[in-house]
Amino acid sequence: MESNKFLSSDERIFESEHFSDVTVKCGGREWKLHKIILCSRSAWFKKALTGSFQEAETSVVKIKDFDPEPVHWALRYLYSGRCDVRELKNHGNADQETTFVIYYQIYTVADYLLMKELADIALDSLDKEFTAKLPHLQLAYDLASDWLPDYFEVIRLIYADVALPEKVTQMSPIRRTFVRFTHAARFFFLQNKDFNRFTDEEAPVLALDLFRAMRECGDFIAGKPDQCMVCKVKLTTRQERHFSHLAPQIIKLNACCQTCATRQGYGSNMTDWSSKTQRGAM
Repeated sequence: MESNKFLSSDERIFESEHFSDVTVKCGGREWKLHKIILCSRSAWFKKALTGSFQEAETSVVKIKDFDPEPVHWALRYLYSGRCDVRELKNHGNADQETTFVIYYQIYTVADYLLMKELADIALDSLDKEFTAKLPHLQLAYDLASDWLPDYFEVIRLIYADVALPEKVTQMSPIRRTFVRFTHAARFFFLQNKDFNRFTDEEAPVLALDLFRAMRECGDFIAGKPDQCMVCKVKLTTRQERHFSHLAPQIIKLNACCQTCATRQGYGSNMTDWSSKTQRGAM
């Protein structure tokens, strides 16, 4: 993940700290930096260092509620325009973190510092990793999911302060990204005992988000059955017997690959397909 927007010499300035005129502090660590670069590339720093805040007078900015390492990544990005997750995993304490956690840390710090480009890089990179995992989950129900603990850890972080009554429209972009992935791989997740235990015990709001996604795309819409699949008897509303299991026939008819979904105009995996007719289905 690289950008040519910033001069390569700026990164050398960041590392040398020459001609610095502002100090940024976080968790016992500090950086000697430059107002002209910070203010021109981050609206958050511009507001802090040019307004009526104490930071503008003291030229000392304290960033709380974050670990120093992701703050360092964000500051380095302001100077270099580079954010390579593989490099971050092998740098400092980052080799003890998972890729999902690193994406989360990058996004949350960038979002806080109003660095939209860096936040978008984190989300785009996360989407690419999810896309790489989906074929194995959707087609093979890959149970060798050694990345599940990493996934669970980020879900804990994302939903730490999310209350049950919260509306779906209040989702943060990174929360929505994880819900989209979970929904796309729902047939893997819903048969996974660890996932079900996790949502029951630690992440009830994720379970609610997944239910909302399934409801919106028509996962619970069942076609009217003609007969019982076992005894073949046609059942009517006048009979005492009834259907205890209804197959989502509409969803079966509309199952298709991503390329064909695009050609058919089905939209994203969270688009409501229940309105599609059988004639227009794949």
